[in-house]
Amino acid sequence: MALERPDVLKVFADRYRDSQAGRTGVSSGDFTFDYLKLLKAAHADSAEARIHAEDRLRIASDESQGRLKLDTHARDERLIQIVRLSREGGERWLFNHLSESSPTEDRRQLASLFESCVAVSVPLNYQTVWSNWCMKLAQCSLNGSSIVPFTRDDLAGNHELLTVIPRILAWQGESLIRFASCSICGDSKRLDQLRPRLESALRQMTDDGIQSLEALGLMEKPRQVSLRGPLRLELLGGTLNLGLLHAPVSISETDIHQAIAIHCDASRVLTVENDTMFLELAKLDGDTLLIQTSYPGRAVLALLARLPAKLSIYHFGDTDPAGFDILRDLRERSGRSVQPLHMRHRPSEDSAALQLSDQQIIDRLLADPRMADCHAPLQAMRDSGTKGDFEQESLGLPHLLEWPFYEHAESE
Repeated sequence: MALERPDVLKVFADRYRDSQAGRTGVSSGDFTFDYLKLLKAAHADSAEARIHAEDRLRIASDESQGRLKLDTHARDERLIQIVRLSREGGERWLFNHLSESSPTEDRRQLASLFESCVAVSVPLNYQTVWSNWCMKLAQCSLNGSSIVPFTRDDLAGNHELLTVIPRILAWQGESLIRFASCSICGDSKRLDQLRPRLESALRQMTDDGIQSLEALGLMEKPRQVSLRGPLRLELLGGTLNLGLLHAPVSISETDIHQAIAIHCDASRVLTVENDTMFLELAKLDGDTLLIQTSYPGRAVLALLARLPAKLSIYHFGDTDPAGFDILRDLRERSGRSVQPLHMRHRPSEDSAALQLSDQQIIDRLLADPRMADCHAPLQAMRDSGTKGDFEQESLGLPHLLEWPFYEHAESE
């Protein structure tokens, strides 16, 4: 069965929508479109289809009272060259003829949506930025400027975003994003689906003052840190001695901040990138405080900030570019002197080749003076063109019961 061909006049209207006149309402003259290109866009490539398209345009032109014109060849009126829509009254006539809303009406409807939200209730500290932002979006709707993360062809989706944003601004305390999503959207997954657009809107509205949903207390997972070792938290109700436990435990950022004092009798701190290696090391007795972290979250940083300044801190991570970048991030964000442990390039014939993104990370780290002590393994990795045997787990089970866990550490 043959596919139904698009209406040539509808195709012309779509091209008008995409033009400057359709997007902004501003035009220096009539809107024109090449006739042959229009036929191609309308899939009028057979003789029959072309005749049908031309008849459709000629009839519409006759009915338009001069608003739709067909510019023909100077020496042959049968040869159409340009389809022209009059600047004056052409848009209104065309979209009325097609029983569609015009681009001007669509822009006004969109602007009206944003204007109607100016008075929506938001927390007092956001009222001014919210109303200013809504008015700015209304103006952008009218003049054809960008309204990202909103779209011009989805009023329902735009309305949903404008409904959700005030509710997340008003959220009290900290909750997992799925719980908040049920309360705000009636769907536990909806906030996560909207997250990229919501966070873009929040950054835009607050001039980057709010970077993420987490900044408003909506979290993917609780802010906590997993650890094992000699650590005591002095709380209002007594002292919690985590060193008495034989397995890892997680404590929240809230408890870290609320602790009157935190005492650490460890000889050193070791942050471990992968949870699998962390769990193996946590089986060993010793005087090292183990903390599991990749790129450090707020709970990890809060704990590091409260540990004694004289306490040595080491990081044991994968030795691919991302692993070294985690070490850089840990140093930068904690403000502590963090030394690498077992982080050397280990060549392997079966290693994955470095991708362009890997090479870019290596180049950035080699240019960073804060990573000078790691330049040798980074350079070796770049020269080899491979990540090497980079995973922590490839070292196998720890050979030593206590620090530094692996014999080769003596030569690093």
